[in-house]
Amino acid sequence: MKKIVIGTFLSTSLLLSACSIGASNDDKLSDTLAKVYEEEQGYRDAQQKLAELEKKEQSTFNEAMKMTQEQKDEVLLKVEELKASLSERLTLLKQENESINNAQESLSSFEEIIKDEKEENIKTSLTDLKTSLESRYDAHEVVSDEYEKLTDLQISLYDLLADEKTQQTQLQEQVDKVNKQNDVVQSAINAFNEATKKLNETKSSVYDSLDEEK
Repeated sequence: MKKIVIGTFLSTSLLLSACSIGASNDDKLSDTLAKVYEEEQGYRDAQQKLAELEKKEQSTFNEAMKMTQEQKDEVLLKVEELKASLSERLTLLKQENESINNAQESLSSFEEIIKDEKEENIKTSLTDLKTSLESRYDAHEVVSDEYEKLTDLQISLYDLLADEKTQQTQLQEQVDKVNKQNDVVQSAINAFNEATKKLNETKSSVYDSLDEEK
């Protein structure tokens, strides 16, 4: 049978730390970015736990697949473990989304920072930074939506695994659907990671511009 991949939800970290650079407007920017970083702590915590659950869940699924029809009770126990793990992953996904949403709300002060900036080149850089932040959060929303679709398919797979009437062809078809959706999730993660990379580059460029204006 084609190998199933439970999930791949590891992503690049946002590199935003507090950095005081002098003028009042610069301090506002540092405070805002520090707030964003702080609000994303829940996201980072969830990422680590998700990775651990996915690894264990993959192992449990592989063990269940090796069991025979005569081991039905053991299979059912494995399926319950799988469903419990998946439920915990969805809880972590909710935690992660709440963290990202809170971080996104922290961007509200950006408009004031941009408005108060007198230098047009810096104003443009700050606008680019805000756009990069928003693009990253849009990319995360895609990851989250596709990941939920993946878990829906996995639940159906686990139900089929527990049903003694399930045919091998049915199981294979569902495995293929899960693997296909997992590829979609991975593609969305790659896009999110690229958005994070671009954001960090934009952030460094903004600070370089601010340093030049001192």
